[in-house]
Amino acid sequence: MRDVARFLEILRTGPPKPDCIFNPWRDWDERDRAPRRSAPGERLENLGAYLGARRSSARVMLVGEAPSHRGCRFTGIAFCSETELIHKQALVARKRLTLTSRYAHVKPQRERSAAVIWDEIDRAGAAFEVVLWNAFPWHPYVAEGAGGRCGVASNRRPRTTEVEHGRRALLALLDCFTHPIEIFAVGKVARDQVEDYARRAGMSLSEAEKWLAPYLAYELETV
Repeated sequence: MRDVARFLEILRTGPPKPDCIFNPWRDWDERDRAPRRSAPGERLENLGAYLGARRSSARVMLVGEAPSHRGCRFTGIAFCSETELIHKQALVARKRLTLTSRYAHVKPQRERSAAVIWDEIDRAGAAFEVVLWNAFPWHPYVAEGAGGRCGVASNRRPRTTEVEHGRRALLALLDCFTHPIEIFAVGKVARDQVEDYARRAGMSLSEAEKWLAPYLAYELETV
């Protein structure tokens, strides 16, 4: 389980020089239940249990953009809110996981995208064959005073440089499984990871996609 421990430590450490980033596995604030300092560790344990339940059974990974302020922020699990921990607990992990929001006992956090995807996973009967993740695994938010909804209770798309920081976590995550699994890129930012890799490796996008083909499941363009 050293691969899992290394992966979780990468998440806990977080990206370098974070700017308007909330790290669910290190940070806490007034939205967490008491004792608040224990919440990040509990979210790490949640994620560890989630991955442990899929270590030898996962076949595909769905990679989105970044966590929202209502989902992974409180559970530590991508595309998963406290509502799923309560109502679909048997599908999320092999044991009961911890709710960390301040008012979880009366109004647990709910995320619309999490509800949709877990309903589909439930219908497919593939709960332990699918791993959910984000290209940028930490929660990016709009700076205070920027106008409109802002602060830690807001969401924004991750910057390209931030997605680059998420690559190390993604590669470490892939090492946590006993076998190779396919990756489905969900959304533009997830595909941008491949484009960034190609640029850094000095190859064309098509060359990078061919090289990564065993791990990609989005349709490649042909001419």
